[in-house]
Amino acid sequence: MPEIRRVGVIGGGLSGIATIKQLREEGHQVTCFEKGSEIGGVFSNDGAYDSTLLTISNYFMAYSDFSPKGERLKFWTRREYNQYLHRYIDHFGLGDSIQLDSTVERIERRGKDWCVRVVSKGEAVEHLFDAVAVCSGMFQFPKIPDLPGLKDFEGRVVHSKDYKNALPFEGRRVLCVGLGESSADMTSEISEVAESCYLSLRRYPVVAPRYIPFQRDQYYTIDASWITSRIINYLPTWAHISLVSGYFRDYLKSVNPDVRYRGQWDLKAGPSPHQVITKNERVYTHIVDGQVKPNVSGIHHIGPDFVEFGDGEKAKIDTILFCTGFETRFPFLPLNFSSTRELYKQMFHPDADQSLAFIGFVRPQQGGIPAIAELQARYFTQLCSGEKQIPDPETRRAIAEHEKEYWEHEYYITPHVSSLVNYCTYMDSMADLVGCKPEIPPFFSDPELHLKLWFGPQFSAQYRLNGPHANRKEAEAFVRAFPLVFPKTKIAYLLLLRTLSTWFPEHEKLKPRLIGEPARTA
Repeated sequence: MPEIRRVGVIGGGLSGIATIKQLREEGHQVTCFEKGSEIGGVFSNDGAYDSTLLTISNYFMAYSDFSPKGERLKFWTRREYNQYLHRYIDHFGLGDSIQLDSTVERIERRGKDWCVRVVSKGEAVEHLFDAVAVCSGMFQFPKIPDLPGLKDFEGRVVHSKDYKNALPFEGRRVLCVGLGESSADMTSEISEVAESCYLSLRRYPVVAPRYIPFQRDQYYTIDASWITSRIINYLPTWAHISLVSGYFRDYLKSVNPDVRYRGQWDLKAGPSPHQVITKNERVYTHIVDGQVKPNVSGIHHIGPDFVEFGDGEKAKIDTILFCTGFETRFPFLPLNFSSTRELYKQMFHPDADQSLAFIGFVRPQQGGIPAIAELQARYFTQLCSGEKQIPDPETRRAIAEHEKEYWEHEYYITPHVSSLVNYCTYMDSMADLVGCKPEIPPFFSDPELHLKLWFGPQFSAQYRLNGPHANRKEAEAFVRAFPLVFPKTKIAYLLLLRTLSTWFPEHEKLKPRLIGEPARTA
């Protein structure tokens, strides 16, 4: 029988909830500290902006063992996802492990234990644990760039973390900086009420639509299409780029001006497999309608009441909204690092052992964080139970450095997004460690399941087909039931390409791509 461990979990958002469940399933004693007044993190009632509509569809935001059965494929609102998390907690009886309104001030080693100092209702209490999982999320510390002249700006400066709705921006002259998924919503909403709205960017980012057409009158969420299939993400890069570029060129033929504009924009952005992708096309309608004025030359200078862009254009402004992301910081820990790239599997610090894990800090280019956090939690649970052991410190450092180089090479256009990974290949690499990587049958023994696992979306349910805590019957029924969003001609082409190719990437070892790699650009 595995040893029962005392485990502390920091954060009651989607990653913390997944971690509690995996640990309790193995019989461990778990206490989770959530600084907010309710679970959900950024998806709590106080967490996100009012109009939040997720950019990852419901089946990719769901955990592998709690699928939203019978629900149509769609994008949840913040409230709907929060309700899903509450249903998950109730279904597995996790609520008694969570302490709300509990802020972690410090985590430190005391002999073989981890001491976690927690402040709740003004009282500080120290708790001792055998292991700790940090699941506090990536959206804690806003990042505001040090722009020339910003300190002299006399107007209002806001970070996207504090945005709730557009009402405070009514009638104002606004500069929005950065275009991530939240920015696409915020910039669009602000442009509808502001006197003027400028959008400042340094480069053209790839922006993907939420839905893509498959056959006549059939649309699927983009992440439930071939984009997240195992076949696409295991083939040479040039094949992936060719398929995606074809879609962008099709946009140029659209009767909708905002779709044509998006096609032009995305073709300027460079190959999408090599950069972070914004999965929210909402802003293009406002750009085409003239409500949002984009400038893709960066910012040269901020004056008291104006901005001067890199190309010399000037604009009067009285408000700046920075949608510029967040810093990776853990003030309650003595460990020194600024990026999860420095960690083994982006989970374990080289100066600590397997009893301290960082879960949910990986950002997938496609697919969802919940599935990744859940697999990370399954691996951490096996370590806590003594079923697995991580490599020695020297090996961990070498693997972390190799993977860092790999991912920066893979995403050479946006290497600054330091936690970015390919969802499909990272998931399979973690599943190898857990022992739950899907066993794909030969085509002629089970053609349906073979095609579904190679060409279907890589939902997290696939990782319950085999291995520890598998639910083969239910998982296989789910995988078989979901249609292949792949034209038959492309299936035949890719099967042939895979068969004829003498090169096949060993993604479980994160071997860098060698064929069709575009030249690096400055």
